[in-house]
Amino acid sequence: MDRAATAGAPKPANSKMQHSIISTDLTVTGDIVTAGDLTVEGAVDGSITCRTLTLGGTPDIKGDVTAETVRVCGAFSGTIAASQVHLVKSAVMKGDIRYKTLTIDEGASFEGKVARMKGAPTDS
Repeated sequence: MDRAATAGAPKPANSKMQHSIISTDLTVTGDIVTAGDLTVEGAVDGSITCRTLTLGGTPDIKGDVTAETVRVCGAFSGTIAASQVHLVKSAVMKGDIRYKTLTIDEGASFEGKVARMKGAPTDS
């Protein structure tokens, strides 16, 4: 398989998954691509692609977020594209969300646009 075609794609689900943390005192410059889970509380000057992303505290991400699942627990401004997006009651989200399933807990704050991805379940 062409390496360029798979360069940005996470590894298959059967590979060993790891959980990485970018803490409040850490800044990462460049895009992050992982097949595992990631928690970001610090800064990322780039885009993030991962399986499950938890945004806590006040993460500063200067790029797009693409994941299977995104859980926003703190203040976040940016763009999210994920199958499942969950804004917990402590979330303060400003930006756009593309999703298949979106959950917004009571008490969460959201300002932005939402759009369902193709193949999302429809309301009955």
